Amino acid sequence: MMIDCHCHTIYSKHWFWGYDALNNPREVIKAAIKKGLNGIAITDHNTVKGSLVAKKISKSFKGFKIITGSEIRTKEGEILGLDIKKDVLINLSLKEAIEKVHDLGGIAVAPHPFGSYIFRRCVREKAIKADVIEVFNSTLYKGANKKALILAEKFKKAKTAGSDAHSIREIGNAGIICSGDPIEDILKRRVELFGRKTSLFSIARLTTKKFIRSAKWRISGKRGKYI
Repeated sequence: MMIDCHCHTIYSKHWFWGYDALNNPREVIKAAIKKGLNGIAITDHNTVKGSLVAKKISKSFKGFKIITGSEIRTKEGEILGLDIKKDVLINLSLKEAIEKVHDLGGIAVAPHPFGSYIFRRCVREKAIKADVIEVFNSTLYKGANKKALILAEKFKKAKTAGSDAHSIREIGNAGIICSGDPIEDILKRRVELFGRKTSLFSIARLTTKKFIRSAKWRISGKRGKYI
């Protein structure tokens, strides 16, 4: 099975953009299937709602797997909670957030640990506290993925990869290949990673679309519906 382990939908909210992604769960699922994926992890910012909606929708697409989850903001950076179905409070310590993910039956993944973002922190070396380290994120440049891989190998951590897609154009740019349950296979290091970098053109296109959409909403005072 080919699974993209880090995707976003319009359930991801953003203080400036409104929504931090362009597409709804149904559009994301259809795009993933069209690109030959067998499943995706939907990890919207600070909410599992998008992944739960996708889980229901996926019943119409036989055999397609949705890994529920969210990308959770902590005091020390962001953490992915995979295979959870309830929200984790934001702004906890990294340790507390990981414990909450475990309490909900999920696994904690350190995404883009060495990423560089405006107004966002990354966990950096503290990624070793997570169960898994994302060693390939399609949106990263300048050696950030290499640093994550070196850290994971040094501390013998399980590894994963994801596109960090915020539109259907990027879905499937990275992920894992497994033959069994993806969560179990990730933890037992029975996965093969694949990935390619998202082009700077695609990143610029996404940013432009979000800016235009945000401007329209500010002018009209109305936002679009989720689905």
